[in-house]
Amino acid sequence: MKHHMKVIVVGLGNFGGSLGVALMEKGAEVIGVDIRMHKVDLYKDKLTYTICLDTTDELALSALPLNDCDYIIVSIGEDIGASITSTALMKKHSKGNVIGRAISPIHETILETMGVKKIIHPEASFAKELANQLCLKGAFKTMLLDKQFEIAEVPLPSKFVGKSIMNGNFRKTYSLNIITILREGEITLLGGKKSVDHCVMGVVSPETELKKNDILVLFGKNKDIEAFVEKYAE
Repeated sequence: MKHHMKVIVVGLGNFGGSLGVALMEKGAEVIGVDIRMHKVDLYKDKLTYTICLDTTDELALSALPLNDCDYIIVSIGEDIGASITSTALMKKHSKGNVIGRAISPIHETILETMGVKKIIHPEASFAKELANQLCLKGAFKTMLLDKQFEIAEVPLPSKFVGKSIMNGNFRKTYSLNIITILREGEITLLGGKKSVDHCVMGVVSPETELKKNDILVLFGKNKDIEAFVEKYAE
């Protein structure tokens, strides 16, 4: 990984702690934040640095480099109120991507209403997978099939716009297979309102022309997907 990704993890319970450690293993810089001093002490040698802080206190947040971070992950698990308040304050004061952890369907609905684009669930096994997703710069979503292969959604680099899949030479040059393409299309919402969203194109042929704003669903080795994404990160 060429760039050093900076992540703030708020809430160092089992999930937040495992996620912080997994991100460190991937080469990210991780600031761990918790209101409980014993959690801060537990992770002080495992993360870049840790800080004991009440993230529902707006004034206390000035101690965090909120605008110097790629991601802020609010993984507070026990207290929905603290999670919602912290998420709202993070969204207000930071330019980074705020990721919320939902611990119930109602909590998820509230986070969605607040405009949190990525919401995660507390299975600890998912922490490693999320670390992989976030560290693959430029990929939206990845699914690890085993230690070697994965499926990743990657925004189409501008170099390929207007080319056919065959002319893109994905298999030959990058050892990657395009499973399908997510293409922008207009959808009708409840009440007749129109919205633009990405829709799955189904099976694509070598002649399929690639268009601006397409998202490629790629299958390949982790290292090949990472190399492709790094090369064309815009």
